[in-house]
Amino acid sequence: MTAGLWGGNEPGGAHGQQGAQARERGAAVPAPPASERDLVRLPGPRRHLDRLERDLRSGRSCVWYFPDPMVDSGRAELFLRELYARFEEPIPVPGTVTALADRTGDRGSAVVIPTQRSTTPEPEAAFAGASNHFALWHDDDGFDAEDPYGALLGSLAAAPASPPPPSSHRGAAPGVAALASMSLGERLAKELGVTGDPLSELVRRADRLRNDVSGDDGLEDDALPSAPPLIVVRGWDEDSPEEMGRLLRTAHAVFRDEGLGAGHRPRFLIAARMGDLPSTAFGVGPSHDHVTLHWWWRVWTRLDSEVLLAWRPRPNAGAAEALLHRVTDAVVAEVCGPDIDSALALREAWKGGDLDSLRRALADILPSEAAVLDRTWPRRMSTAHASAPSAELRDAWSTGAVDSWDSHVRPVLSHHLLDPDSTELRTLVCHAQNRVLLPLVDEARTAFIDLVPGLLRKEINLDYFREQARSQYQVKKQLPAAPLVELEVADLQRASRLLTLTTEQQRRLDILCDARNFLSHLQPLAYRQLMAVAQALISDWVADDVE
Repeated sequence: MTAGLWGGNEPGGAHGQQGAQARERGAAVPAPPASERDLVRLPGPRRHLDRLERDLRSGRSCVWYFPDPMVDSGRAELFLRELYARFEEPIPVPGTVTALADRTGDRGSAVVIPTQRSTTPEPEAAFAGASNHFALWHDDDGFDAEDPYGALLGSLAAAPASPPPPSSHRGAAPGVAALASMSLGERLAKELGVTGDPLSELVRRADRLRNDVSGDDGLEDDALPSAPPLIVVRGWDEDSPEEMGRLLRTAHAVFRDEGLGAGHRPRFLIAARMGDLPSTAFGVGPSHDHVTLHWWWRVWTRLDSEVLLAWRPRPNAGAAEALLHRVTDAVVAEVCGPDIDSALALREAWKGGDLDSLRRALADILPSEAAVLDRTWPRRMSTAHASAPSAELRDAWSTGAVDSWDSHVRPVLSHHLLDPDSTELRTLVCHAQNRVLLPLVDEARTAFIDLVPGLLRKEINLDYFREQARSQYQVKKQLPAAPLVELEVADLQRASRLLTLTTEQQRRLDILCDARNFLSHLQPLAYRQLMAVAQALISDWVADDVE
């Protein structure tokens, strides 16, 4: 199972083994992974949940696909609870629980969820015709204690911090054997508090909401519903994909025949792995106007990594050191990509330095048992920007091996960067340094240009300075001199002999010019160079003694 982004902080898991191994080597112990509270506040997941909420509130039913390791770690359950807690009438349907095993969910609080079903279809059957059938629906990007079965699961699961509001008609919790023998429709009926067809009960509630009619039996539980119910089904707790698909198709047909509009129509949310609910379970499928597929794909972004790192501030430092910390954090985020847990661990293990030290720190924090991903998929730009993993990536995505991160298809774990013969780590470090330093170098360039007219030597006019600042290419092609405000750092250095500069000013200009040239050619700055660049960027061109 892939660790890192998806989970693995249990005592015997990847991060626990890493900590023990690090202590034996005397290396830094990896940082604790991200907590539930942090994860649900990050902009990427919030944006993804907002899209799901928007579709559900518009009357669509949704199928929400997660990678396998995200379900195994409990994080899928975390985000599912976070989503349906936003709704006024959530009705989570308990699964056919046949066995329970402890699994760690939140990176900081235990969540216990049912074990993975042994009846999951074989990969060949599960993914057969995936690209054809999934194309039928519209794609989009982005146990609580009061549950009726809480008596059964309460001693086995930690209650969430913000449990969703209870739905009406709650009955007594059946036993494990009863759950296993009940169909999905029967369990839904039990949750609705009826013994007959659950869809008829949902239609009855929708009619009352549509017609603004309260129940006629005088019971408190039969009060007028405040919103259409949201039926939540956990695919990983179900034994029959066909049953889930059939319920979704039948509900769509019944609601359509009853003429229920989007504002009153009950909606279904099925959260599943691909093996839990393969495309073949849908048959011909419902209309794309009422069902949306959502994939946990292209959710994490660079902003999530940067925010997560920013929530763990470093000790107070001077201006130059703070800038170096910004570069280090940018490198960590870029190198780890979608693996935000490894980003937290790498930030603790690596305080900056050369490529070799970065590679060693990365090797220390990555789980040793993970295999290097075979990266043979087509490099199509559209894949990273799509709302779902492409057909050739779905198997790898399902196992948690790849993700779309910041408009790039990236392996979730970074073992491929440990190869000393590969140039990819160097390129990623350059991208990170560019992202932080180039805007500041440009700001320093602009500040220097403002001083140029007053720094010209006697008998040197501005036009002559601009002519002398032309590059060899511009001279060879007989291109006109650029306006002063458009001169690059290298141009300014080229004509700096025509300026009356102090030794310190000339040194700073040389440092910034060299840094700009290194980064533009994807050559990462060494640590000594970074220190010099940082010092040059925080100092004023005129007041050399001010820092």
